[in-house]
Amino acid sequence: MTPRRISDEIAYRLRHLILKGEIAPGDRLPSERELGRRFEAGRPAVREALRELAAQGHVTIGRGRQGTRAATRTEDAHFRPLPGLSLHRGVDAQAAVIHLMELRMAIETETAALAARRADRPGLEELAEATVSVDQLDADGDSMFHRTLALVAGNPLMERASGDLLAHLHALREPELAGLYVQPHNAMVASQHEAVLDAVRRGDEEGARRAMRAHLSYVARALRRSIGALPEIRMVVSDIDGTLLSGPRLITARTKAAVSASREAGVVFVLASARPPRSMRAYHSALGLTTPVIAGNGALLWDLGTSIPLSRESLDLRLAREAVELGRALGAIPNIESDDEWFAERVTDRVIRNLSTYGVEPPHRVGPLDDILDGDDPVDKVFLDLRDLPQQARAEARDTILTALDERTNISESVDGLVDIVARRASKAVMAQRFARSRGLSADQVLAIGDHDNDIDLLSWAGVGVAMGNATPGAKAVADLVTSSSFRDGVAEAIERWVLPGTASA
Repeated sequence: MTPRRISDEIAYRLRHLILKGEIAPGDRLPSERELGRRFEAGRPAVREALRELAAQGHVTIGRGRQGTRAATRTEDAHFRPLPGLSLHRGVDAQAAVIHLMELRMAIETETAALAARRADRPGLEELAEATVSVDQLDADGDSMFHRTLALVAGNPLMERASGDLLAHLHALREPELAGLYVQPHNAMVASQHEAVLDAVRRGDEEGARRAMRAHLSYVARALRRSIGALPEIRMVVSDIDGTLLSGPRLITARTKAAVSASREAGVVFVLASARPPRSMRAYHSALGLTTPVIAGNGALLWDLGTSIPLSRESLDLRLAREAVELGRALGAIPNIESDDEWFAERVTDRVIRNLSTYGVEPPHRVGPLDDILDGDDPVDKVFLDLRDLPQQARAEARDTILTALDERTNISESVDGLVDIVARRASKAVMAQRFARSRGLSADQVLAIGDHDNDIDLLSWAGVGVAMGNATPGAKAVADLVTSSSFRDGVAEAIERWVLPGTASA
């Protein structure tokens, strides 16, 4: 082993003791001779390790009786607390918390990616040790995880920034932050730390970014909710099935009244669904809406008045053909949605029954889809009907579709056995954002309501995401708030509580 690699190991072990607090700020380190004895290394390797720690801001090197000491923040001008985070700049505490979390998101998502790129074996071991179990998670453990991640990323500025940001957050909102370390939040935070660790271990930079973004988004939403920093809502986006409807085709009187009251208060109300535009028309009319609808899982922003798309994200025709041919090979029934028309290769008795149950119009044409795929018309969605396959074959088909297409398309399954495939860029969130911007509104002014995994992007994007009481665990995990189920007027309750002033207690 070369002297340099020995010094790396010494620096790693001393740094770990400093971060854990076993060597406190200002404490004097043992002499070079004593450190060499403890680590079974020569003094040149010890000096090299101490110089590395000094460069990273962990120690200050002195001579004689002063000795080498663990650094304090006031001793190291290079690592002063970040400027601009002063609490005395006319920014109220609620806004400061939001600003700090936005800064953490910008810094720590890239920190996670760098850690995935640069982590070596000792670094992975150190990060694993800092990723504590749910029963051990507290403020110190949380801070240790984030600082160790920055350490593994090899950037001491990121490490100090992470520590400073957490320190400012605790100074602002210690009681609310403490709530993250008890049920139900502690289990979620611990599992999110594990997800970041897993991505770093795999060397998956993008996966590490996603895992850290999901973690910090969850923390930010929990903090906003606990401090009452929810924005004024000027637009509501609601899913239909499992959300707006209390049965296959029913909007209750209470829900209609709540939507009407919100519109009278100047709030824009928008429907969003996996359904095609024509299947949303009845509910759009029942609510007296004039806004466009977000259809096909975000493939379309459609004006029902003129029957034209205001915005669309169509599937590449080569991808559409690949999806159709894959469905055929798996024994599924391929279907295509194009310009609000439905083309099915065949129709089963189950489909015919569901047309009546859910008030859906029949296909515009039944037969081979090749002429659609060979033409110039846009393919807004391919959906593969797996419902007539045996259970095991259905599960295997699902896995095959995800393996083949998931990285190039957006796949969801809001109805069991119906696999929707749309363009990678298509989502309810994308179309909601485009429409909000056209009305001069930001995401912070939007409240979104949904119940399924295909609503996760929408609930995450909106300033306030509301999951139904009957929502999937994934939808509830990203939501700011949870309302009652669709069978108990959950949409009406959400509007009354969080959109309309003075109609109900928050």
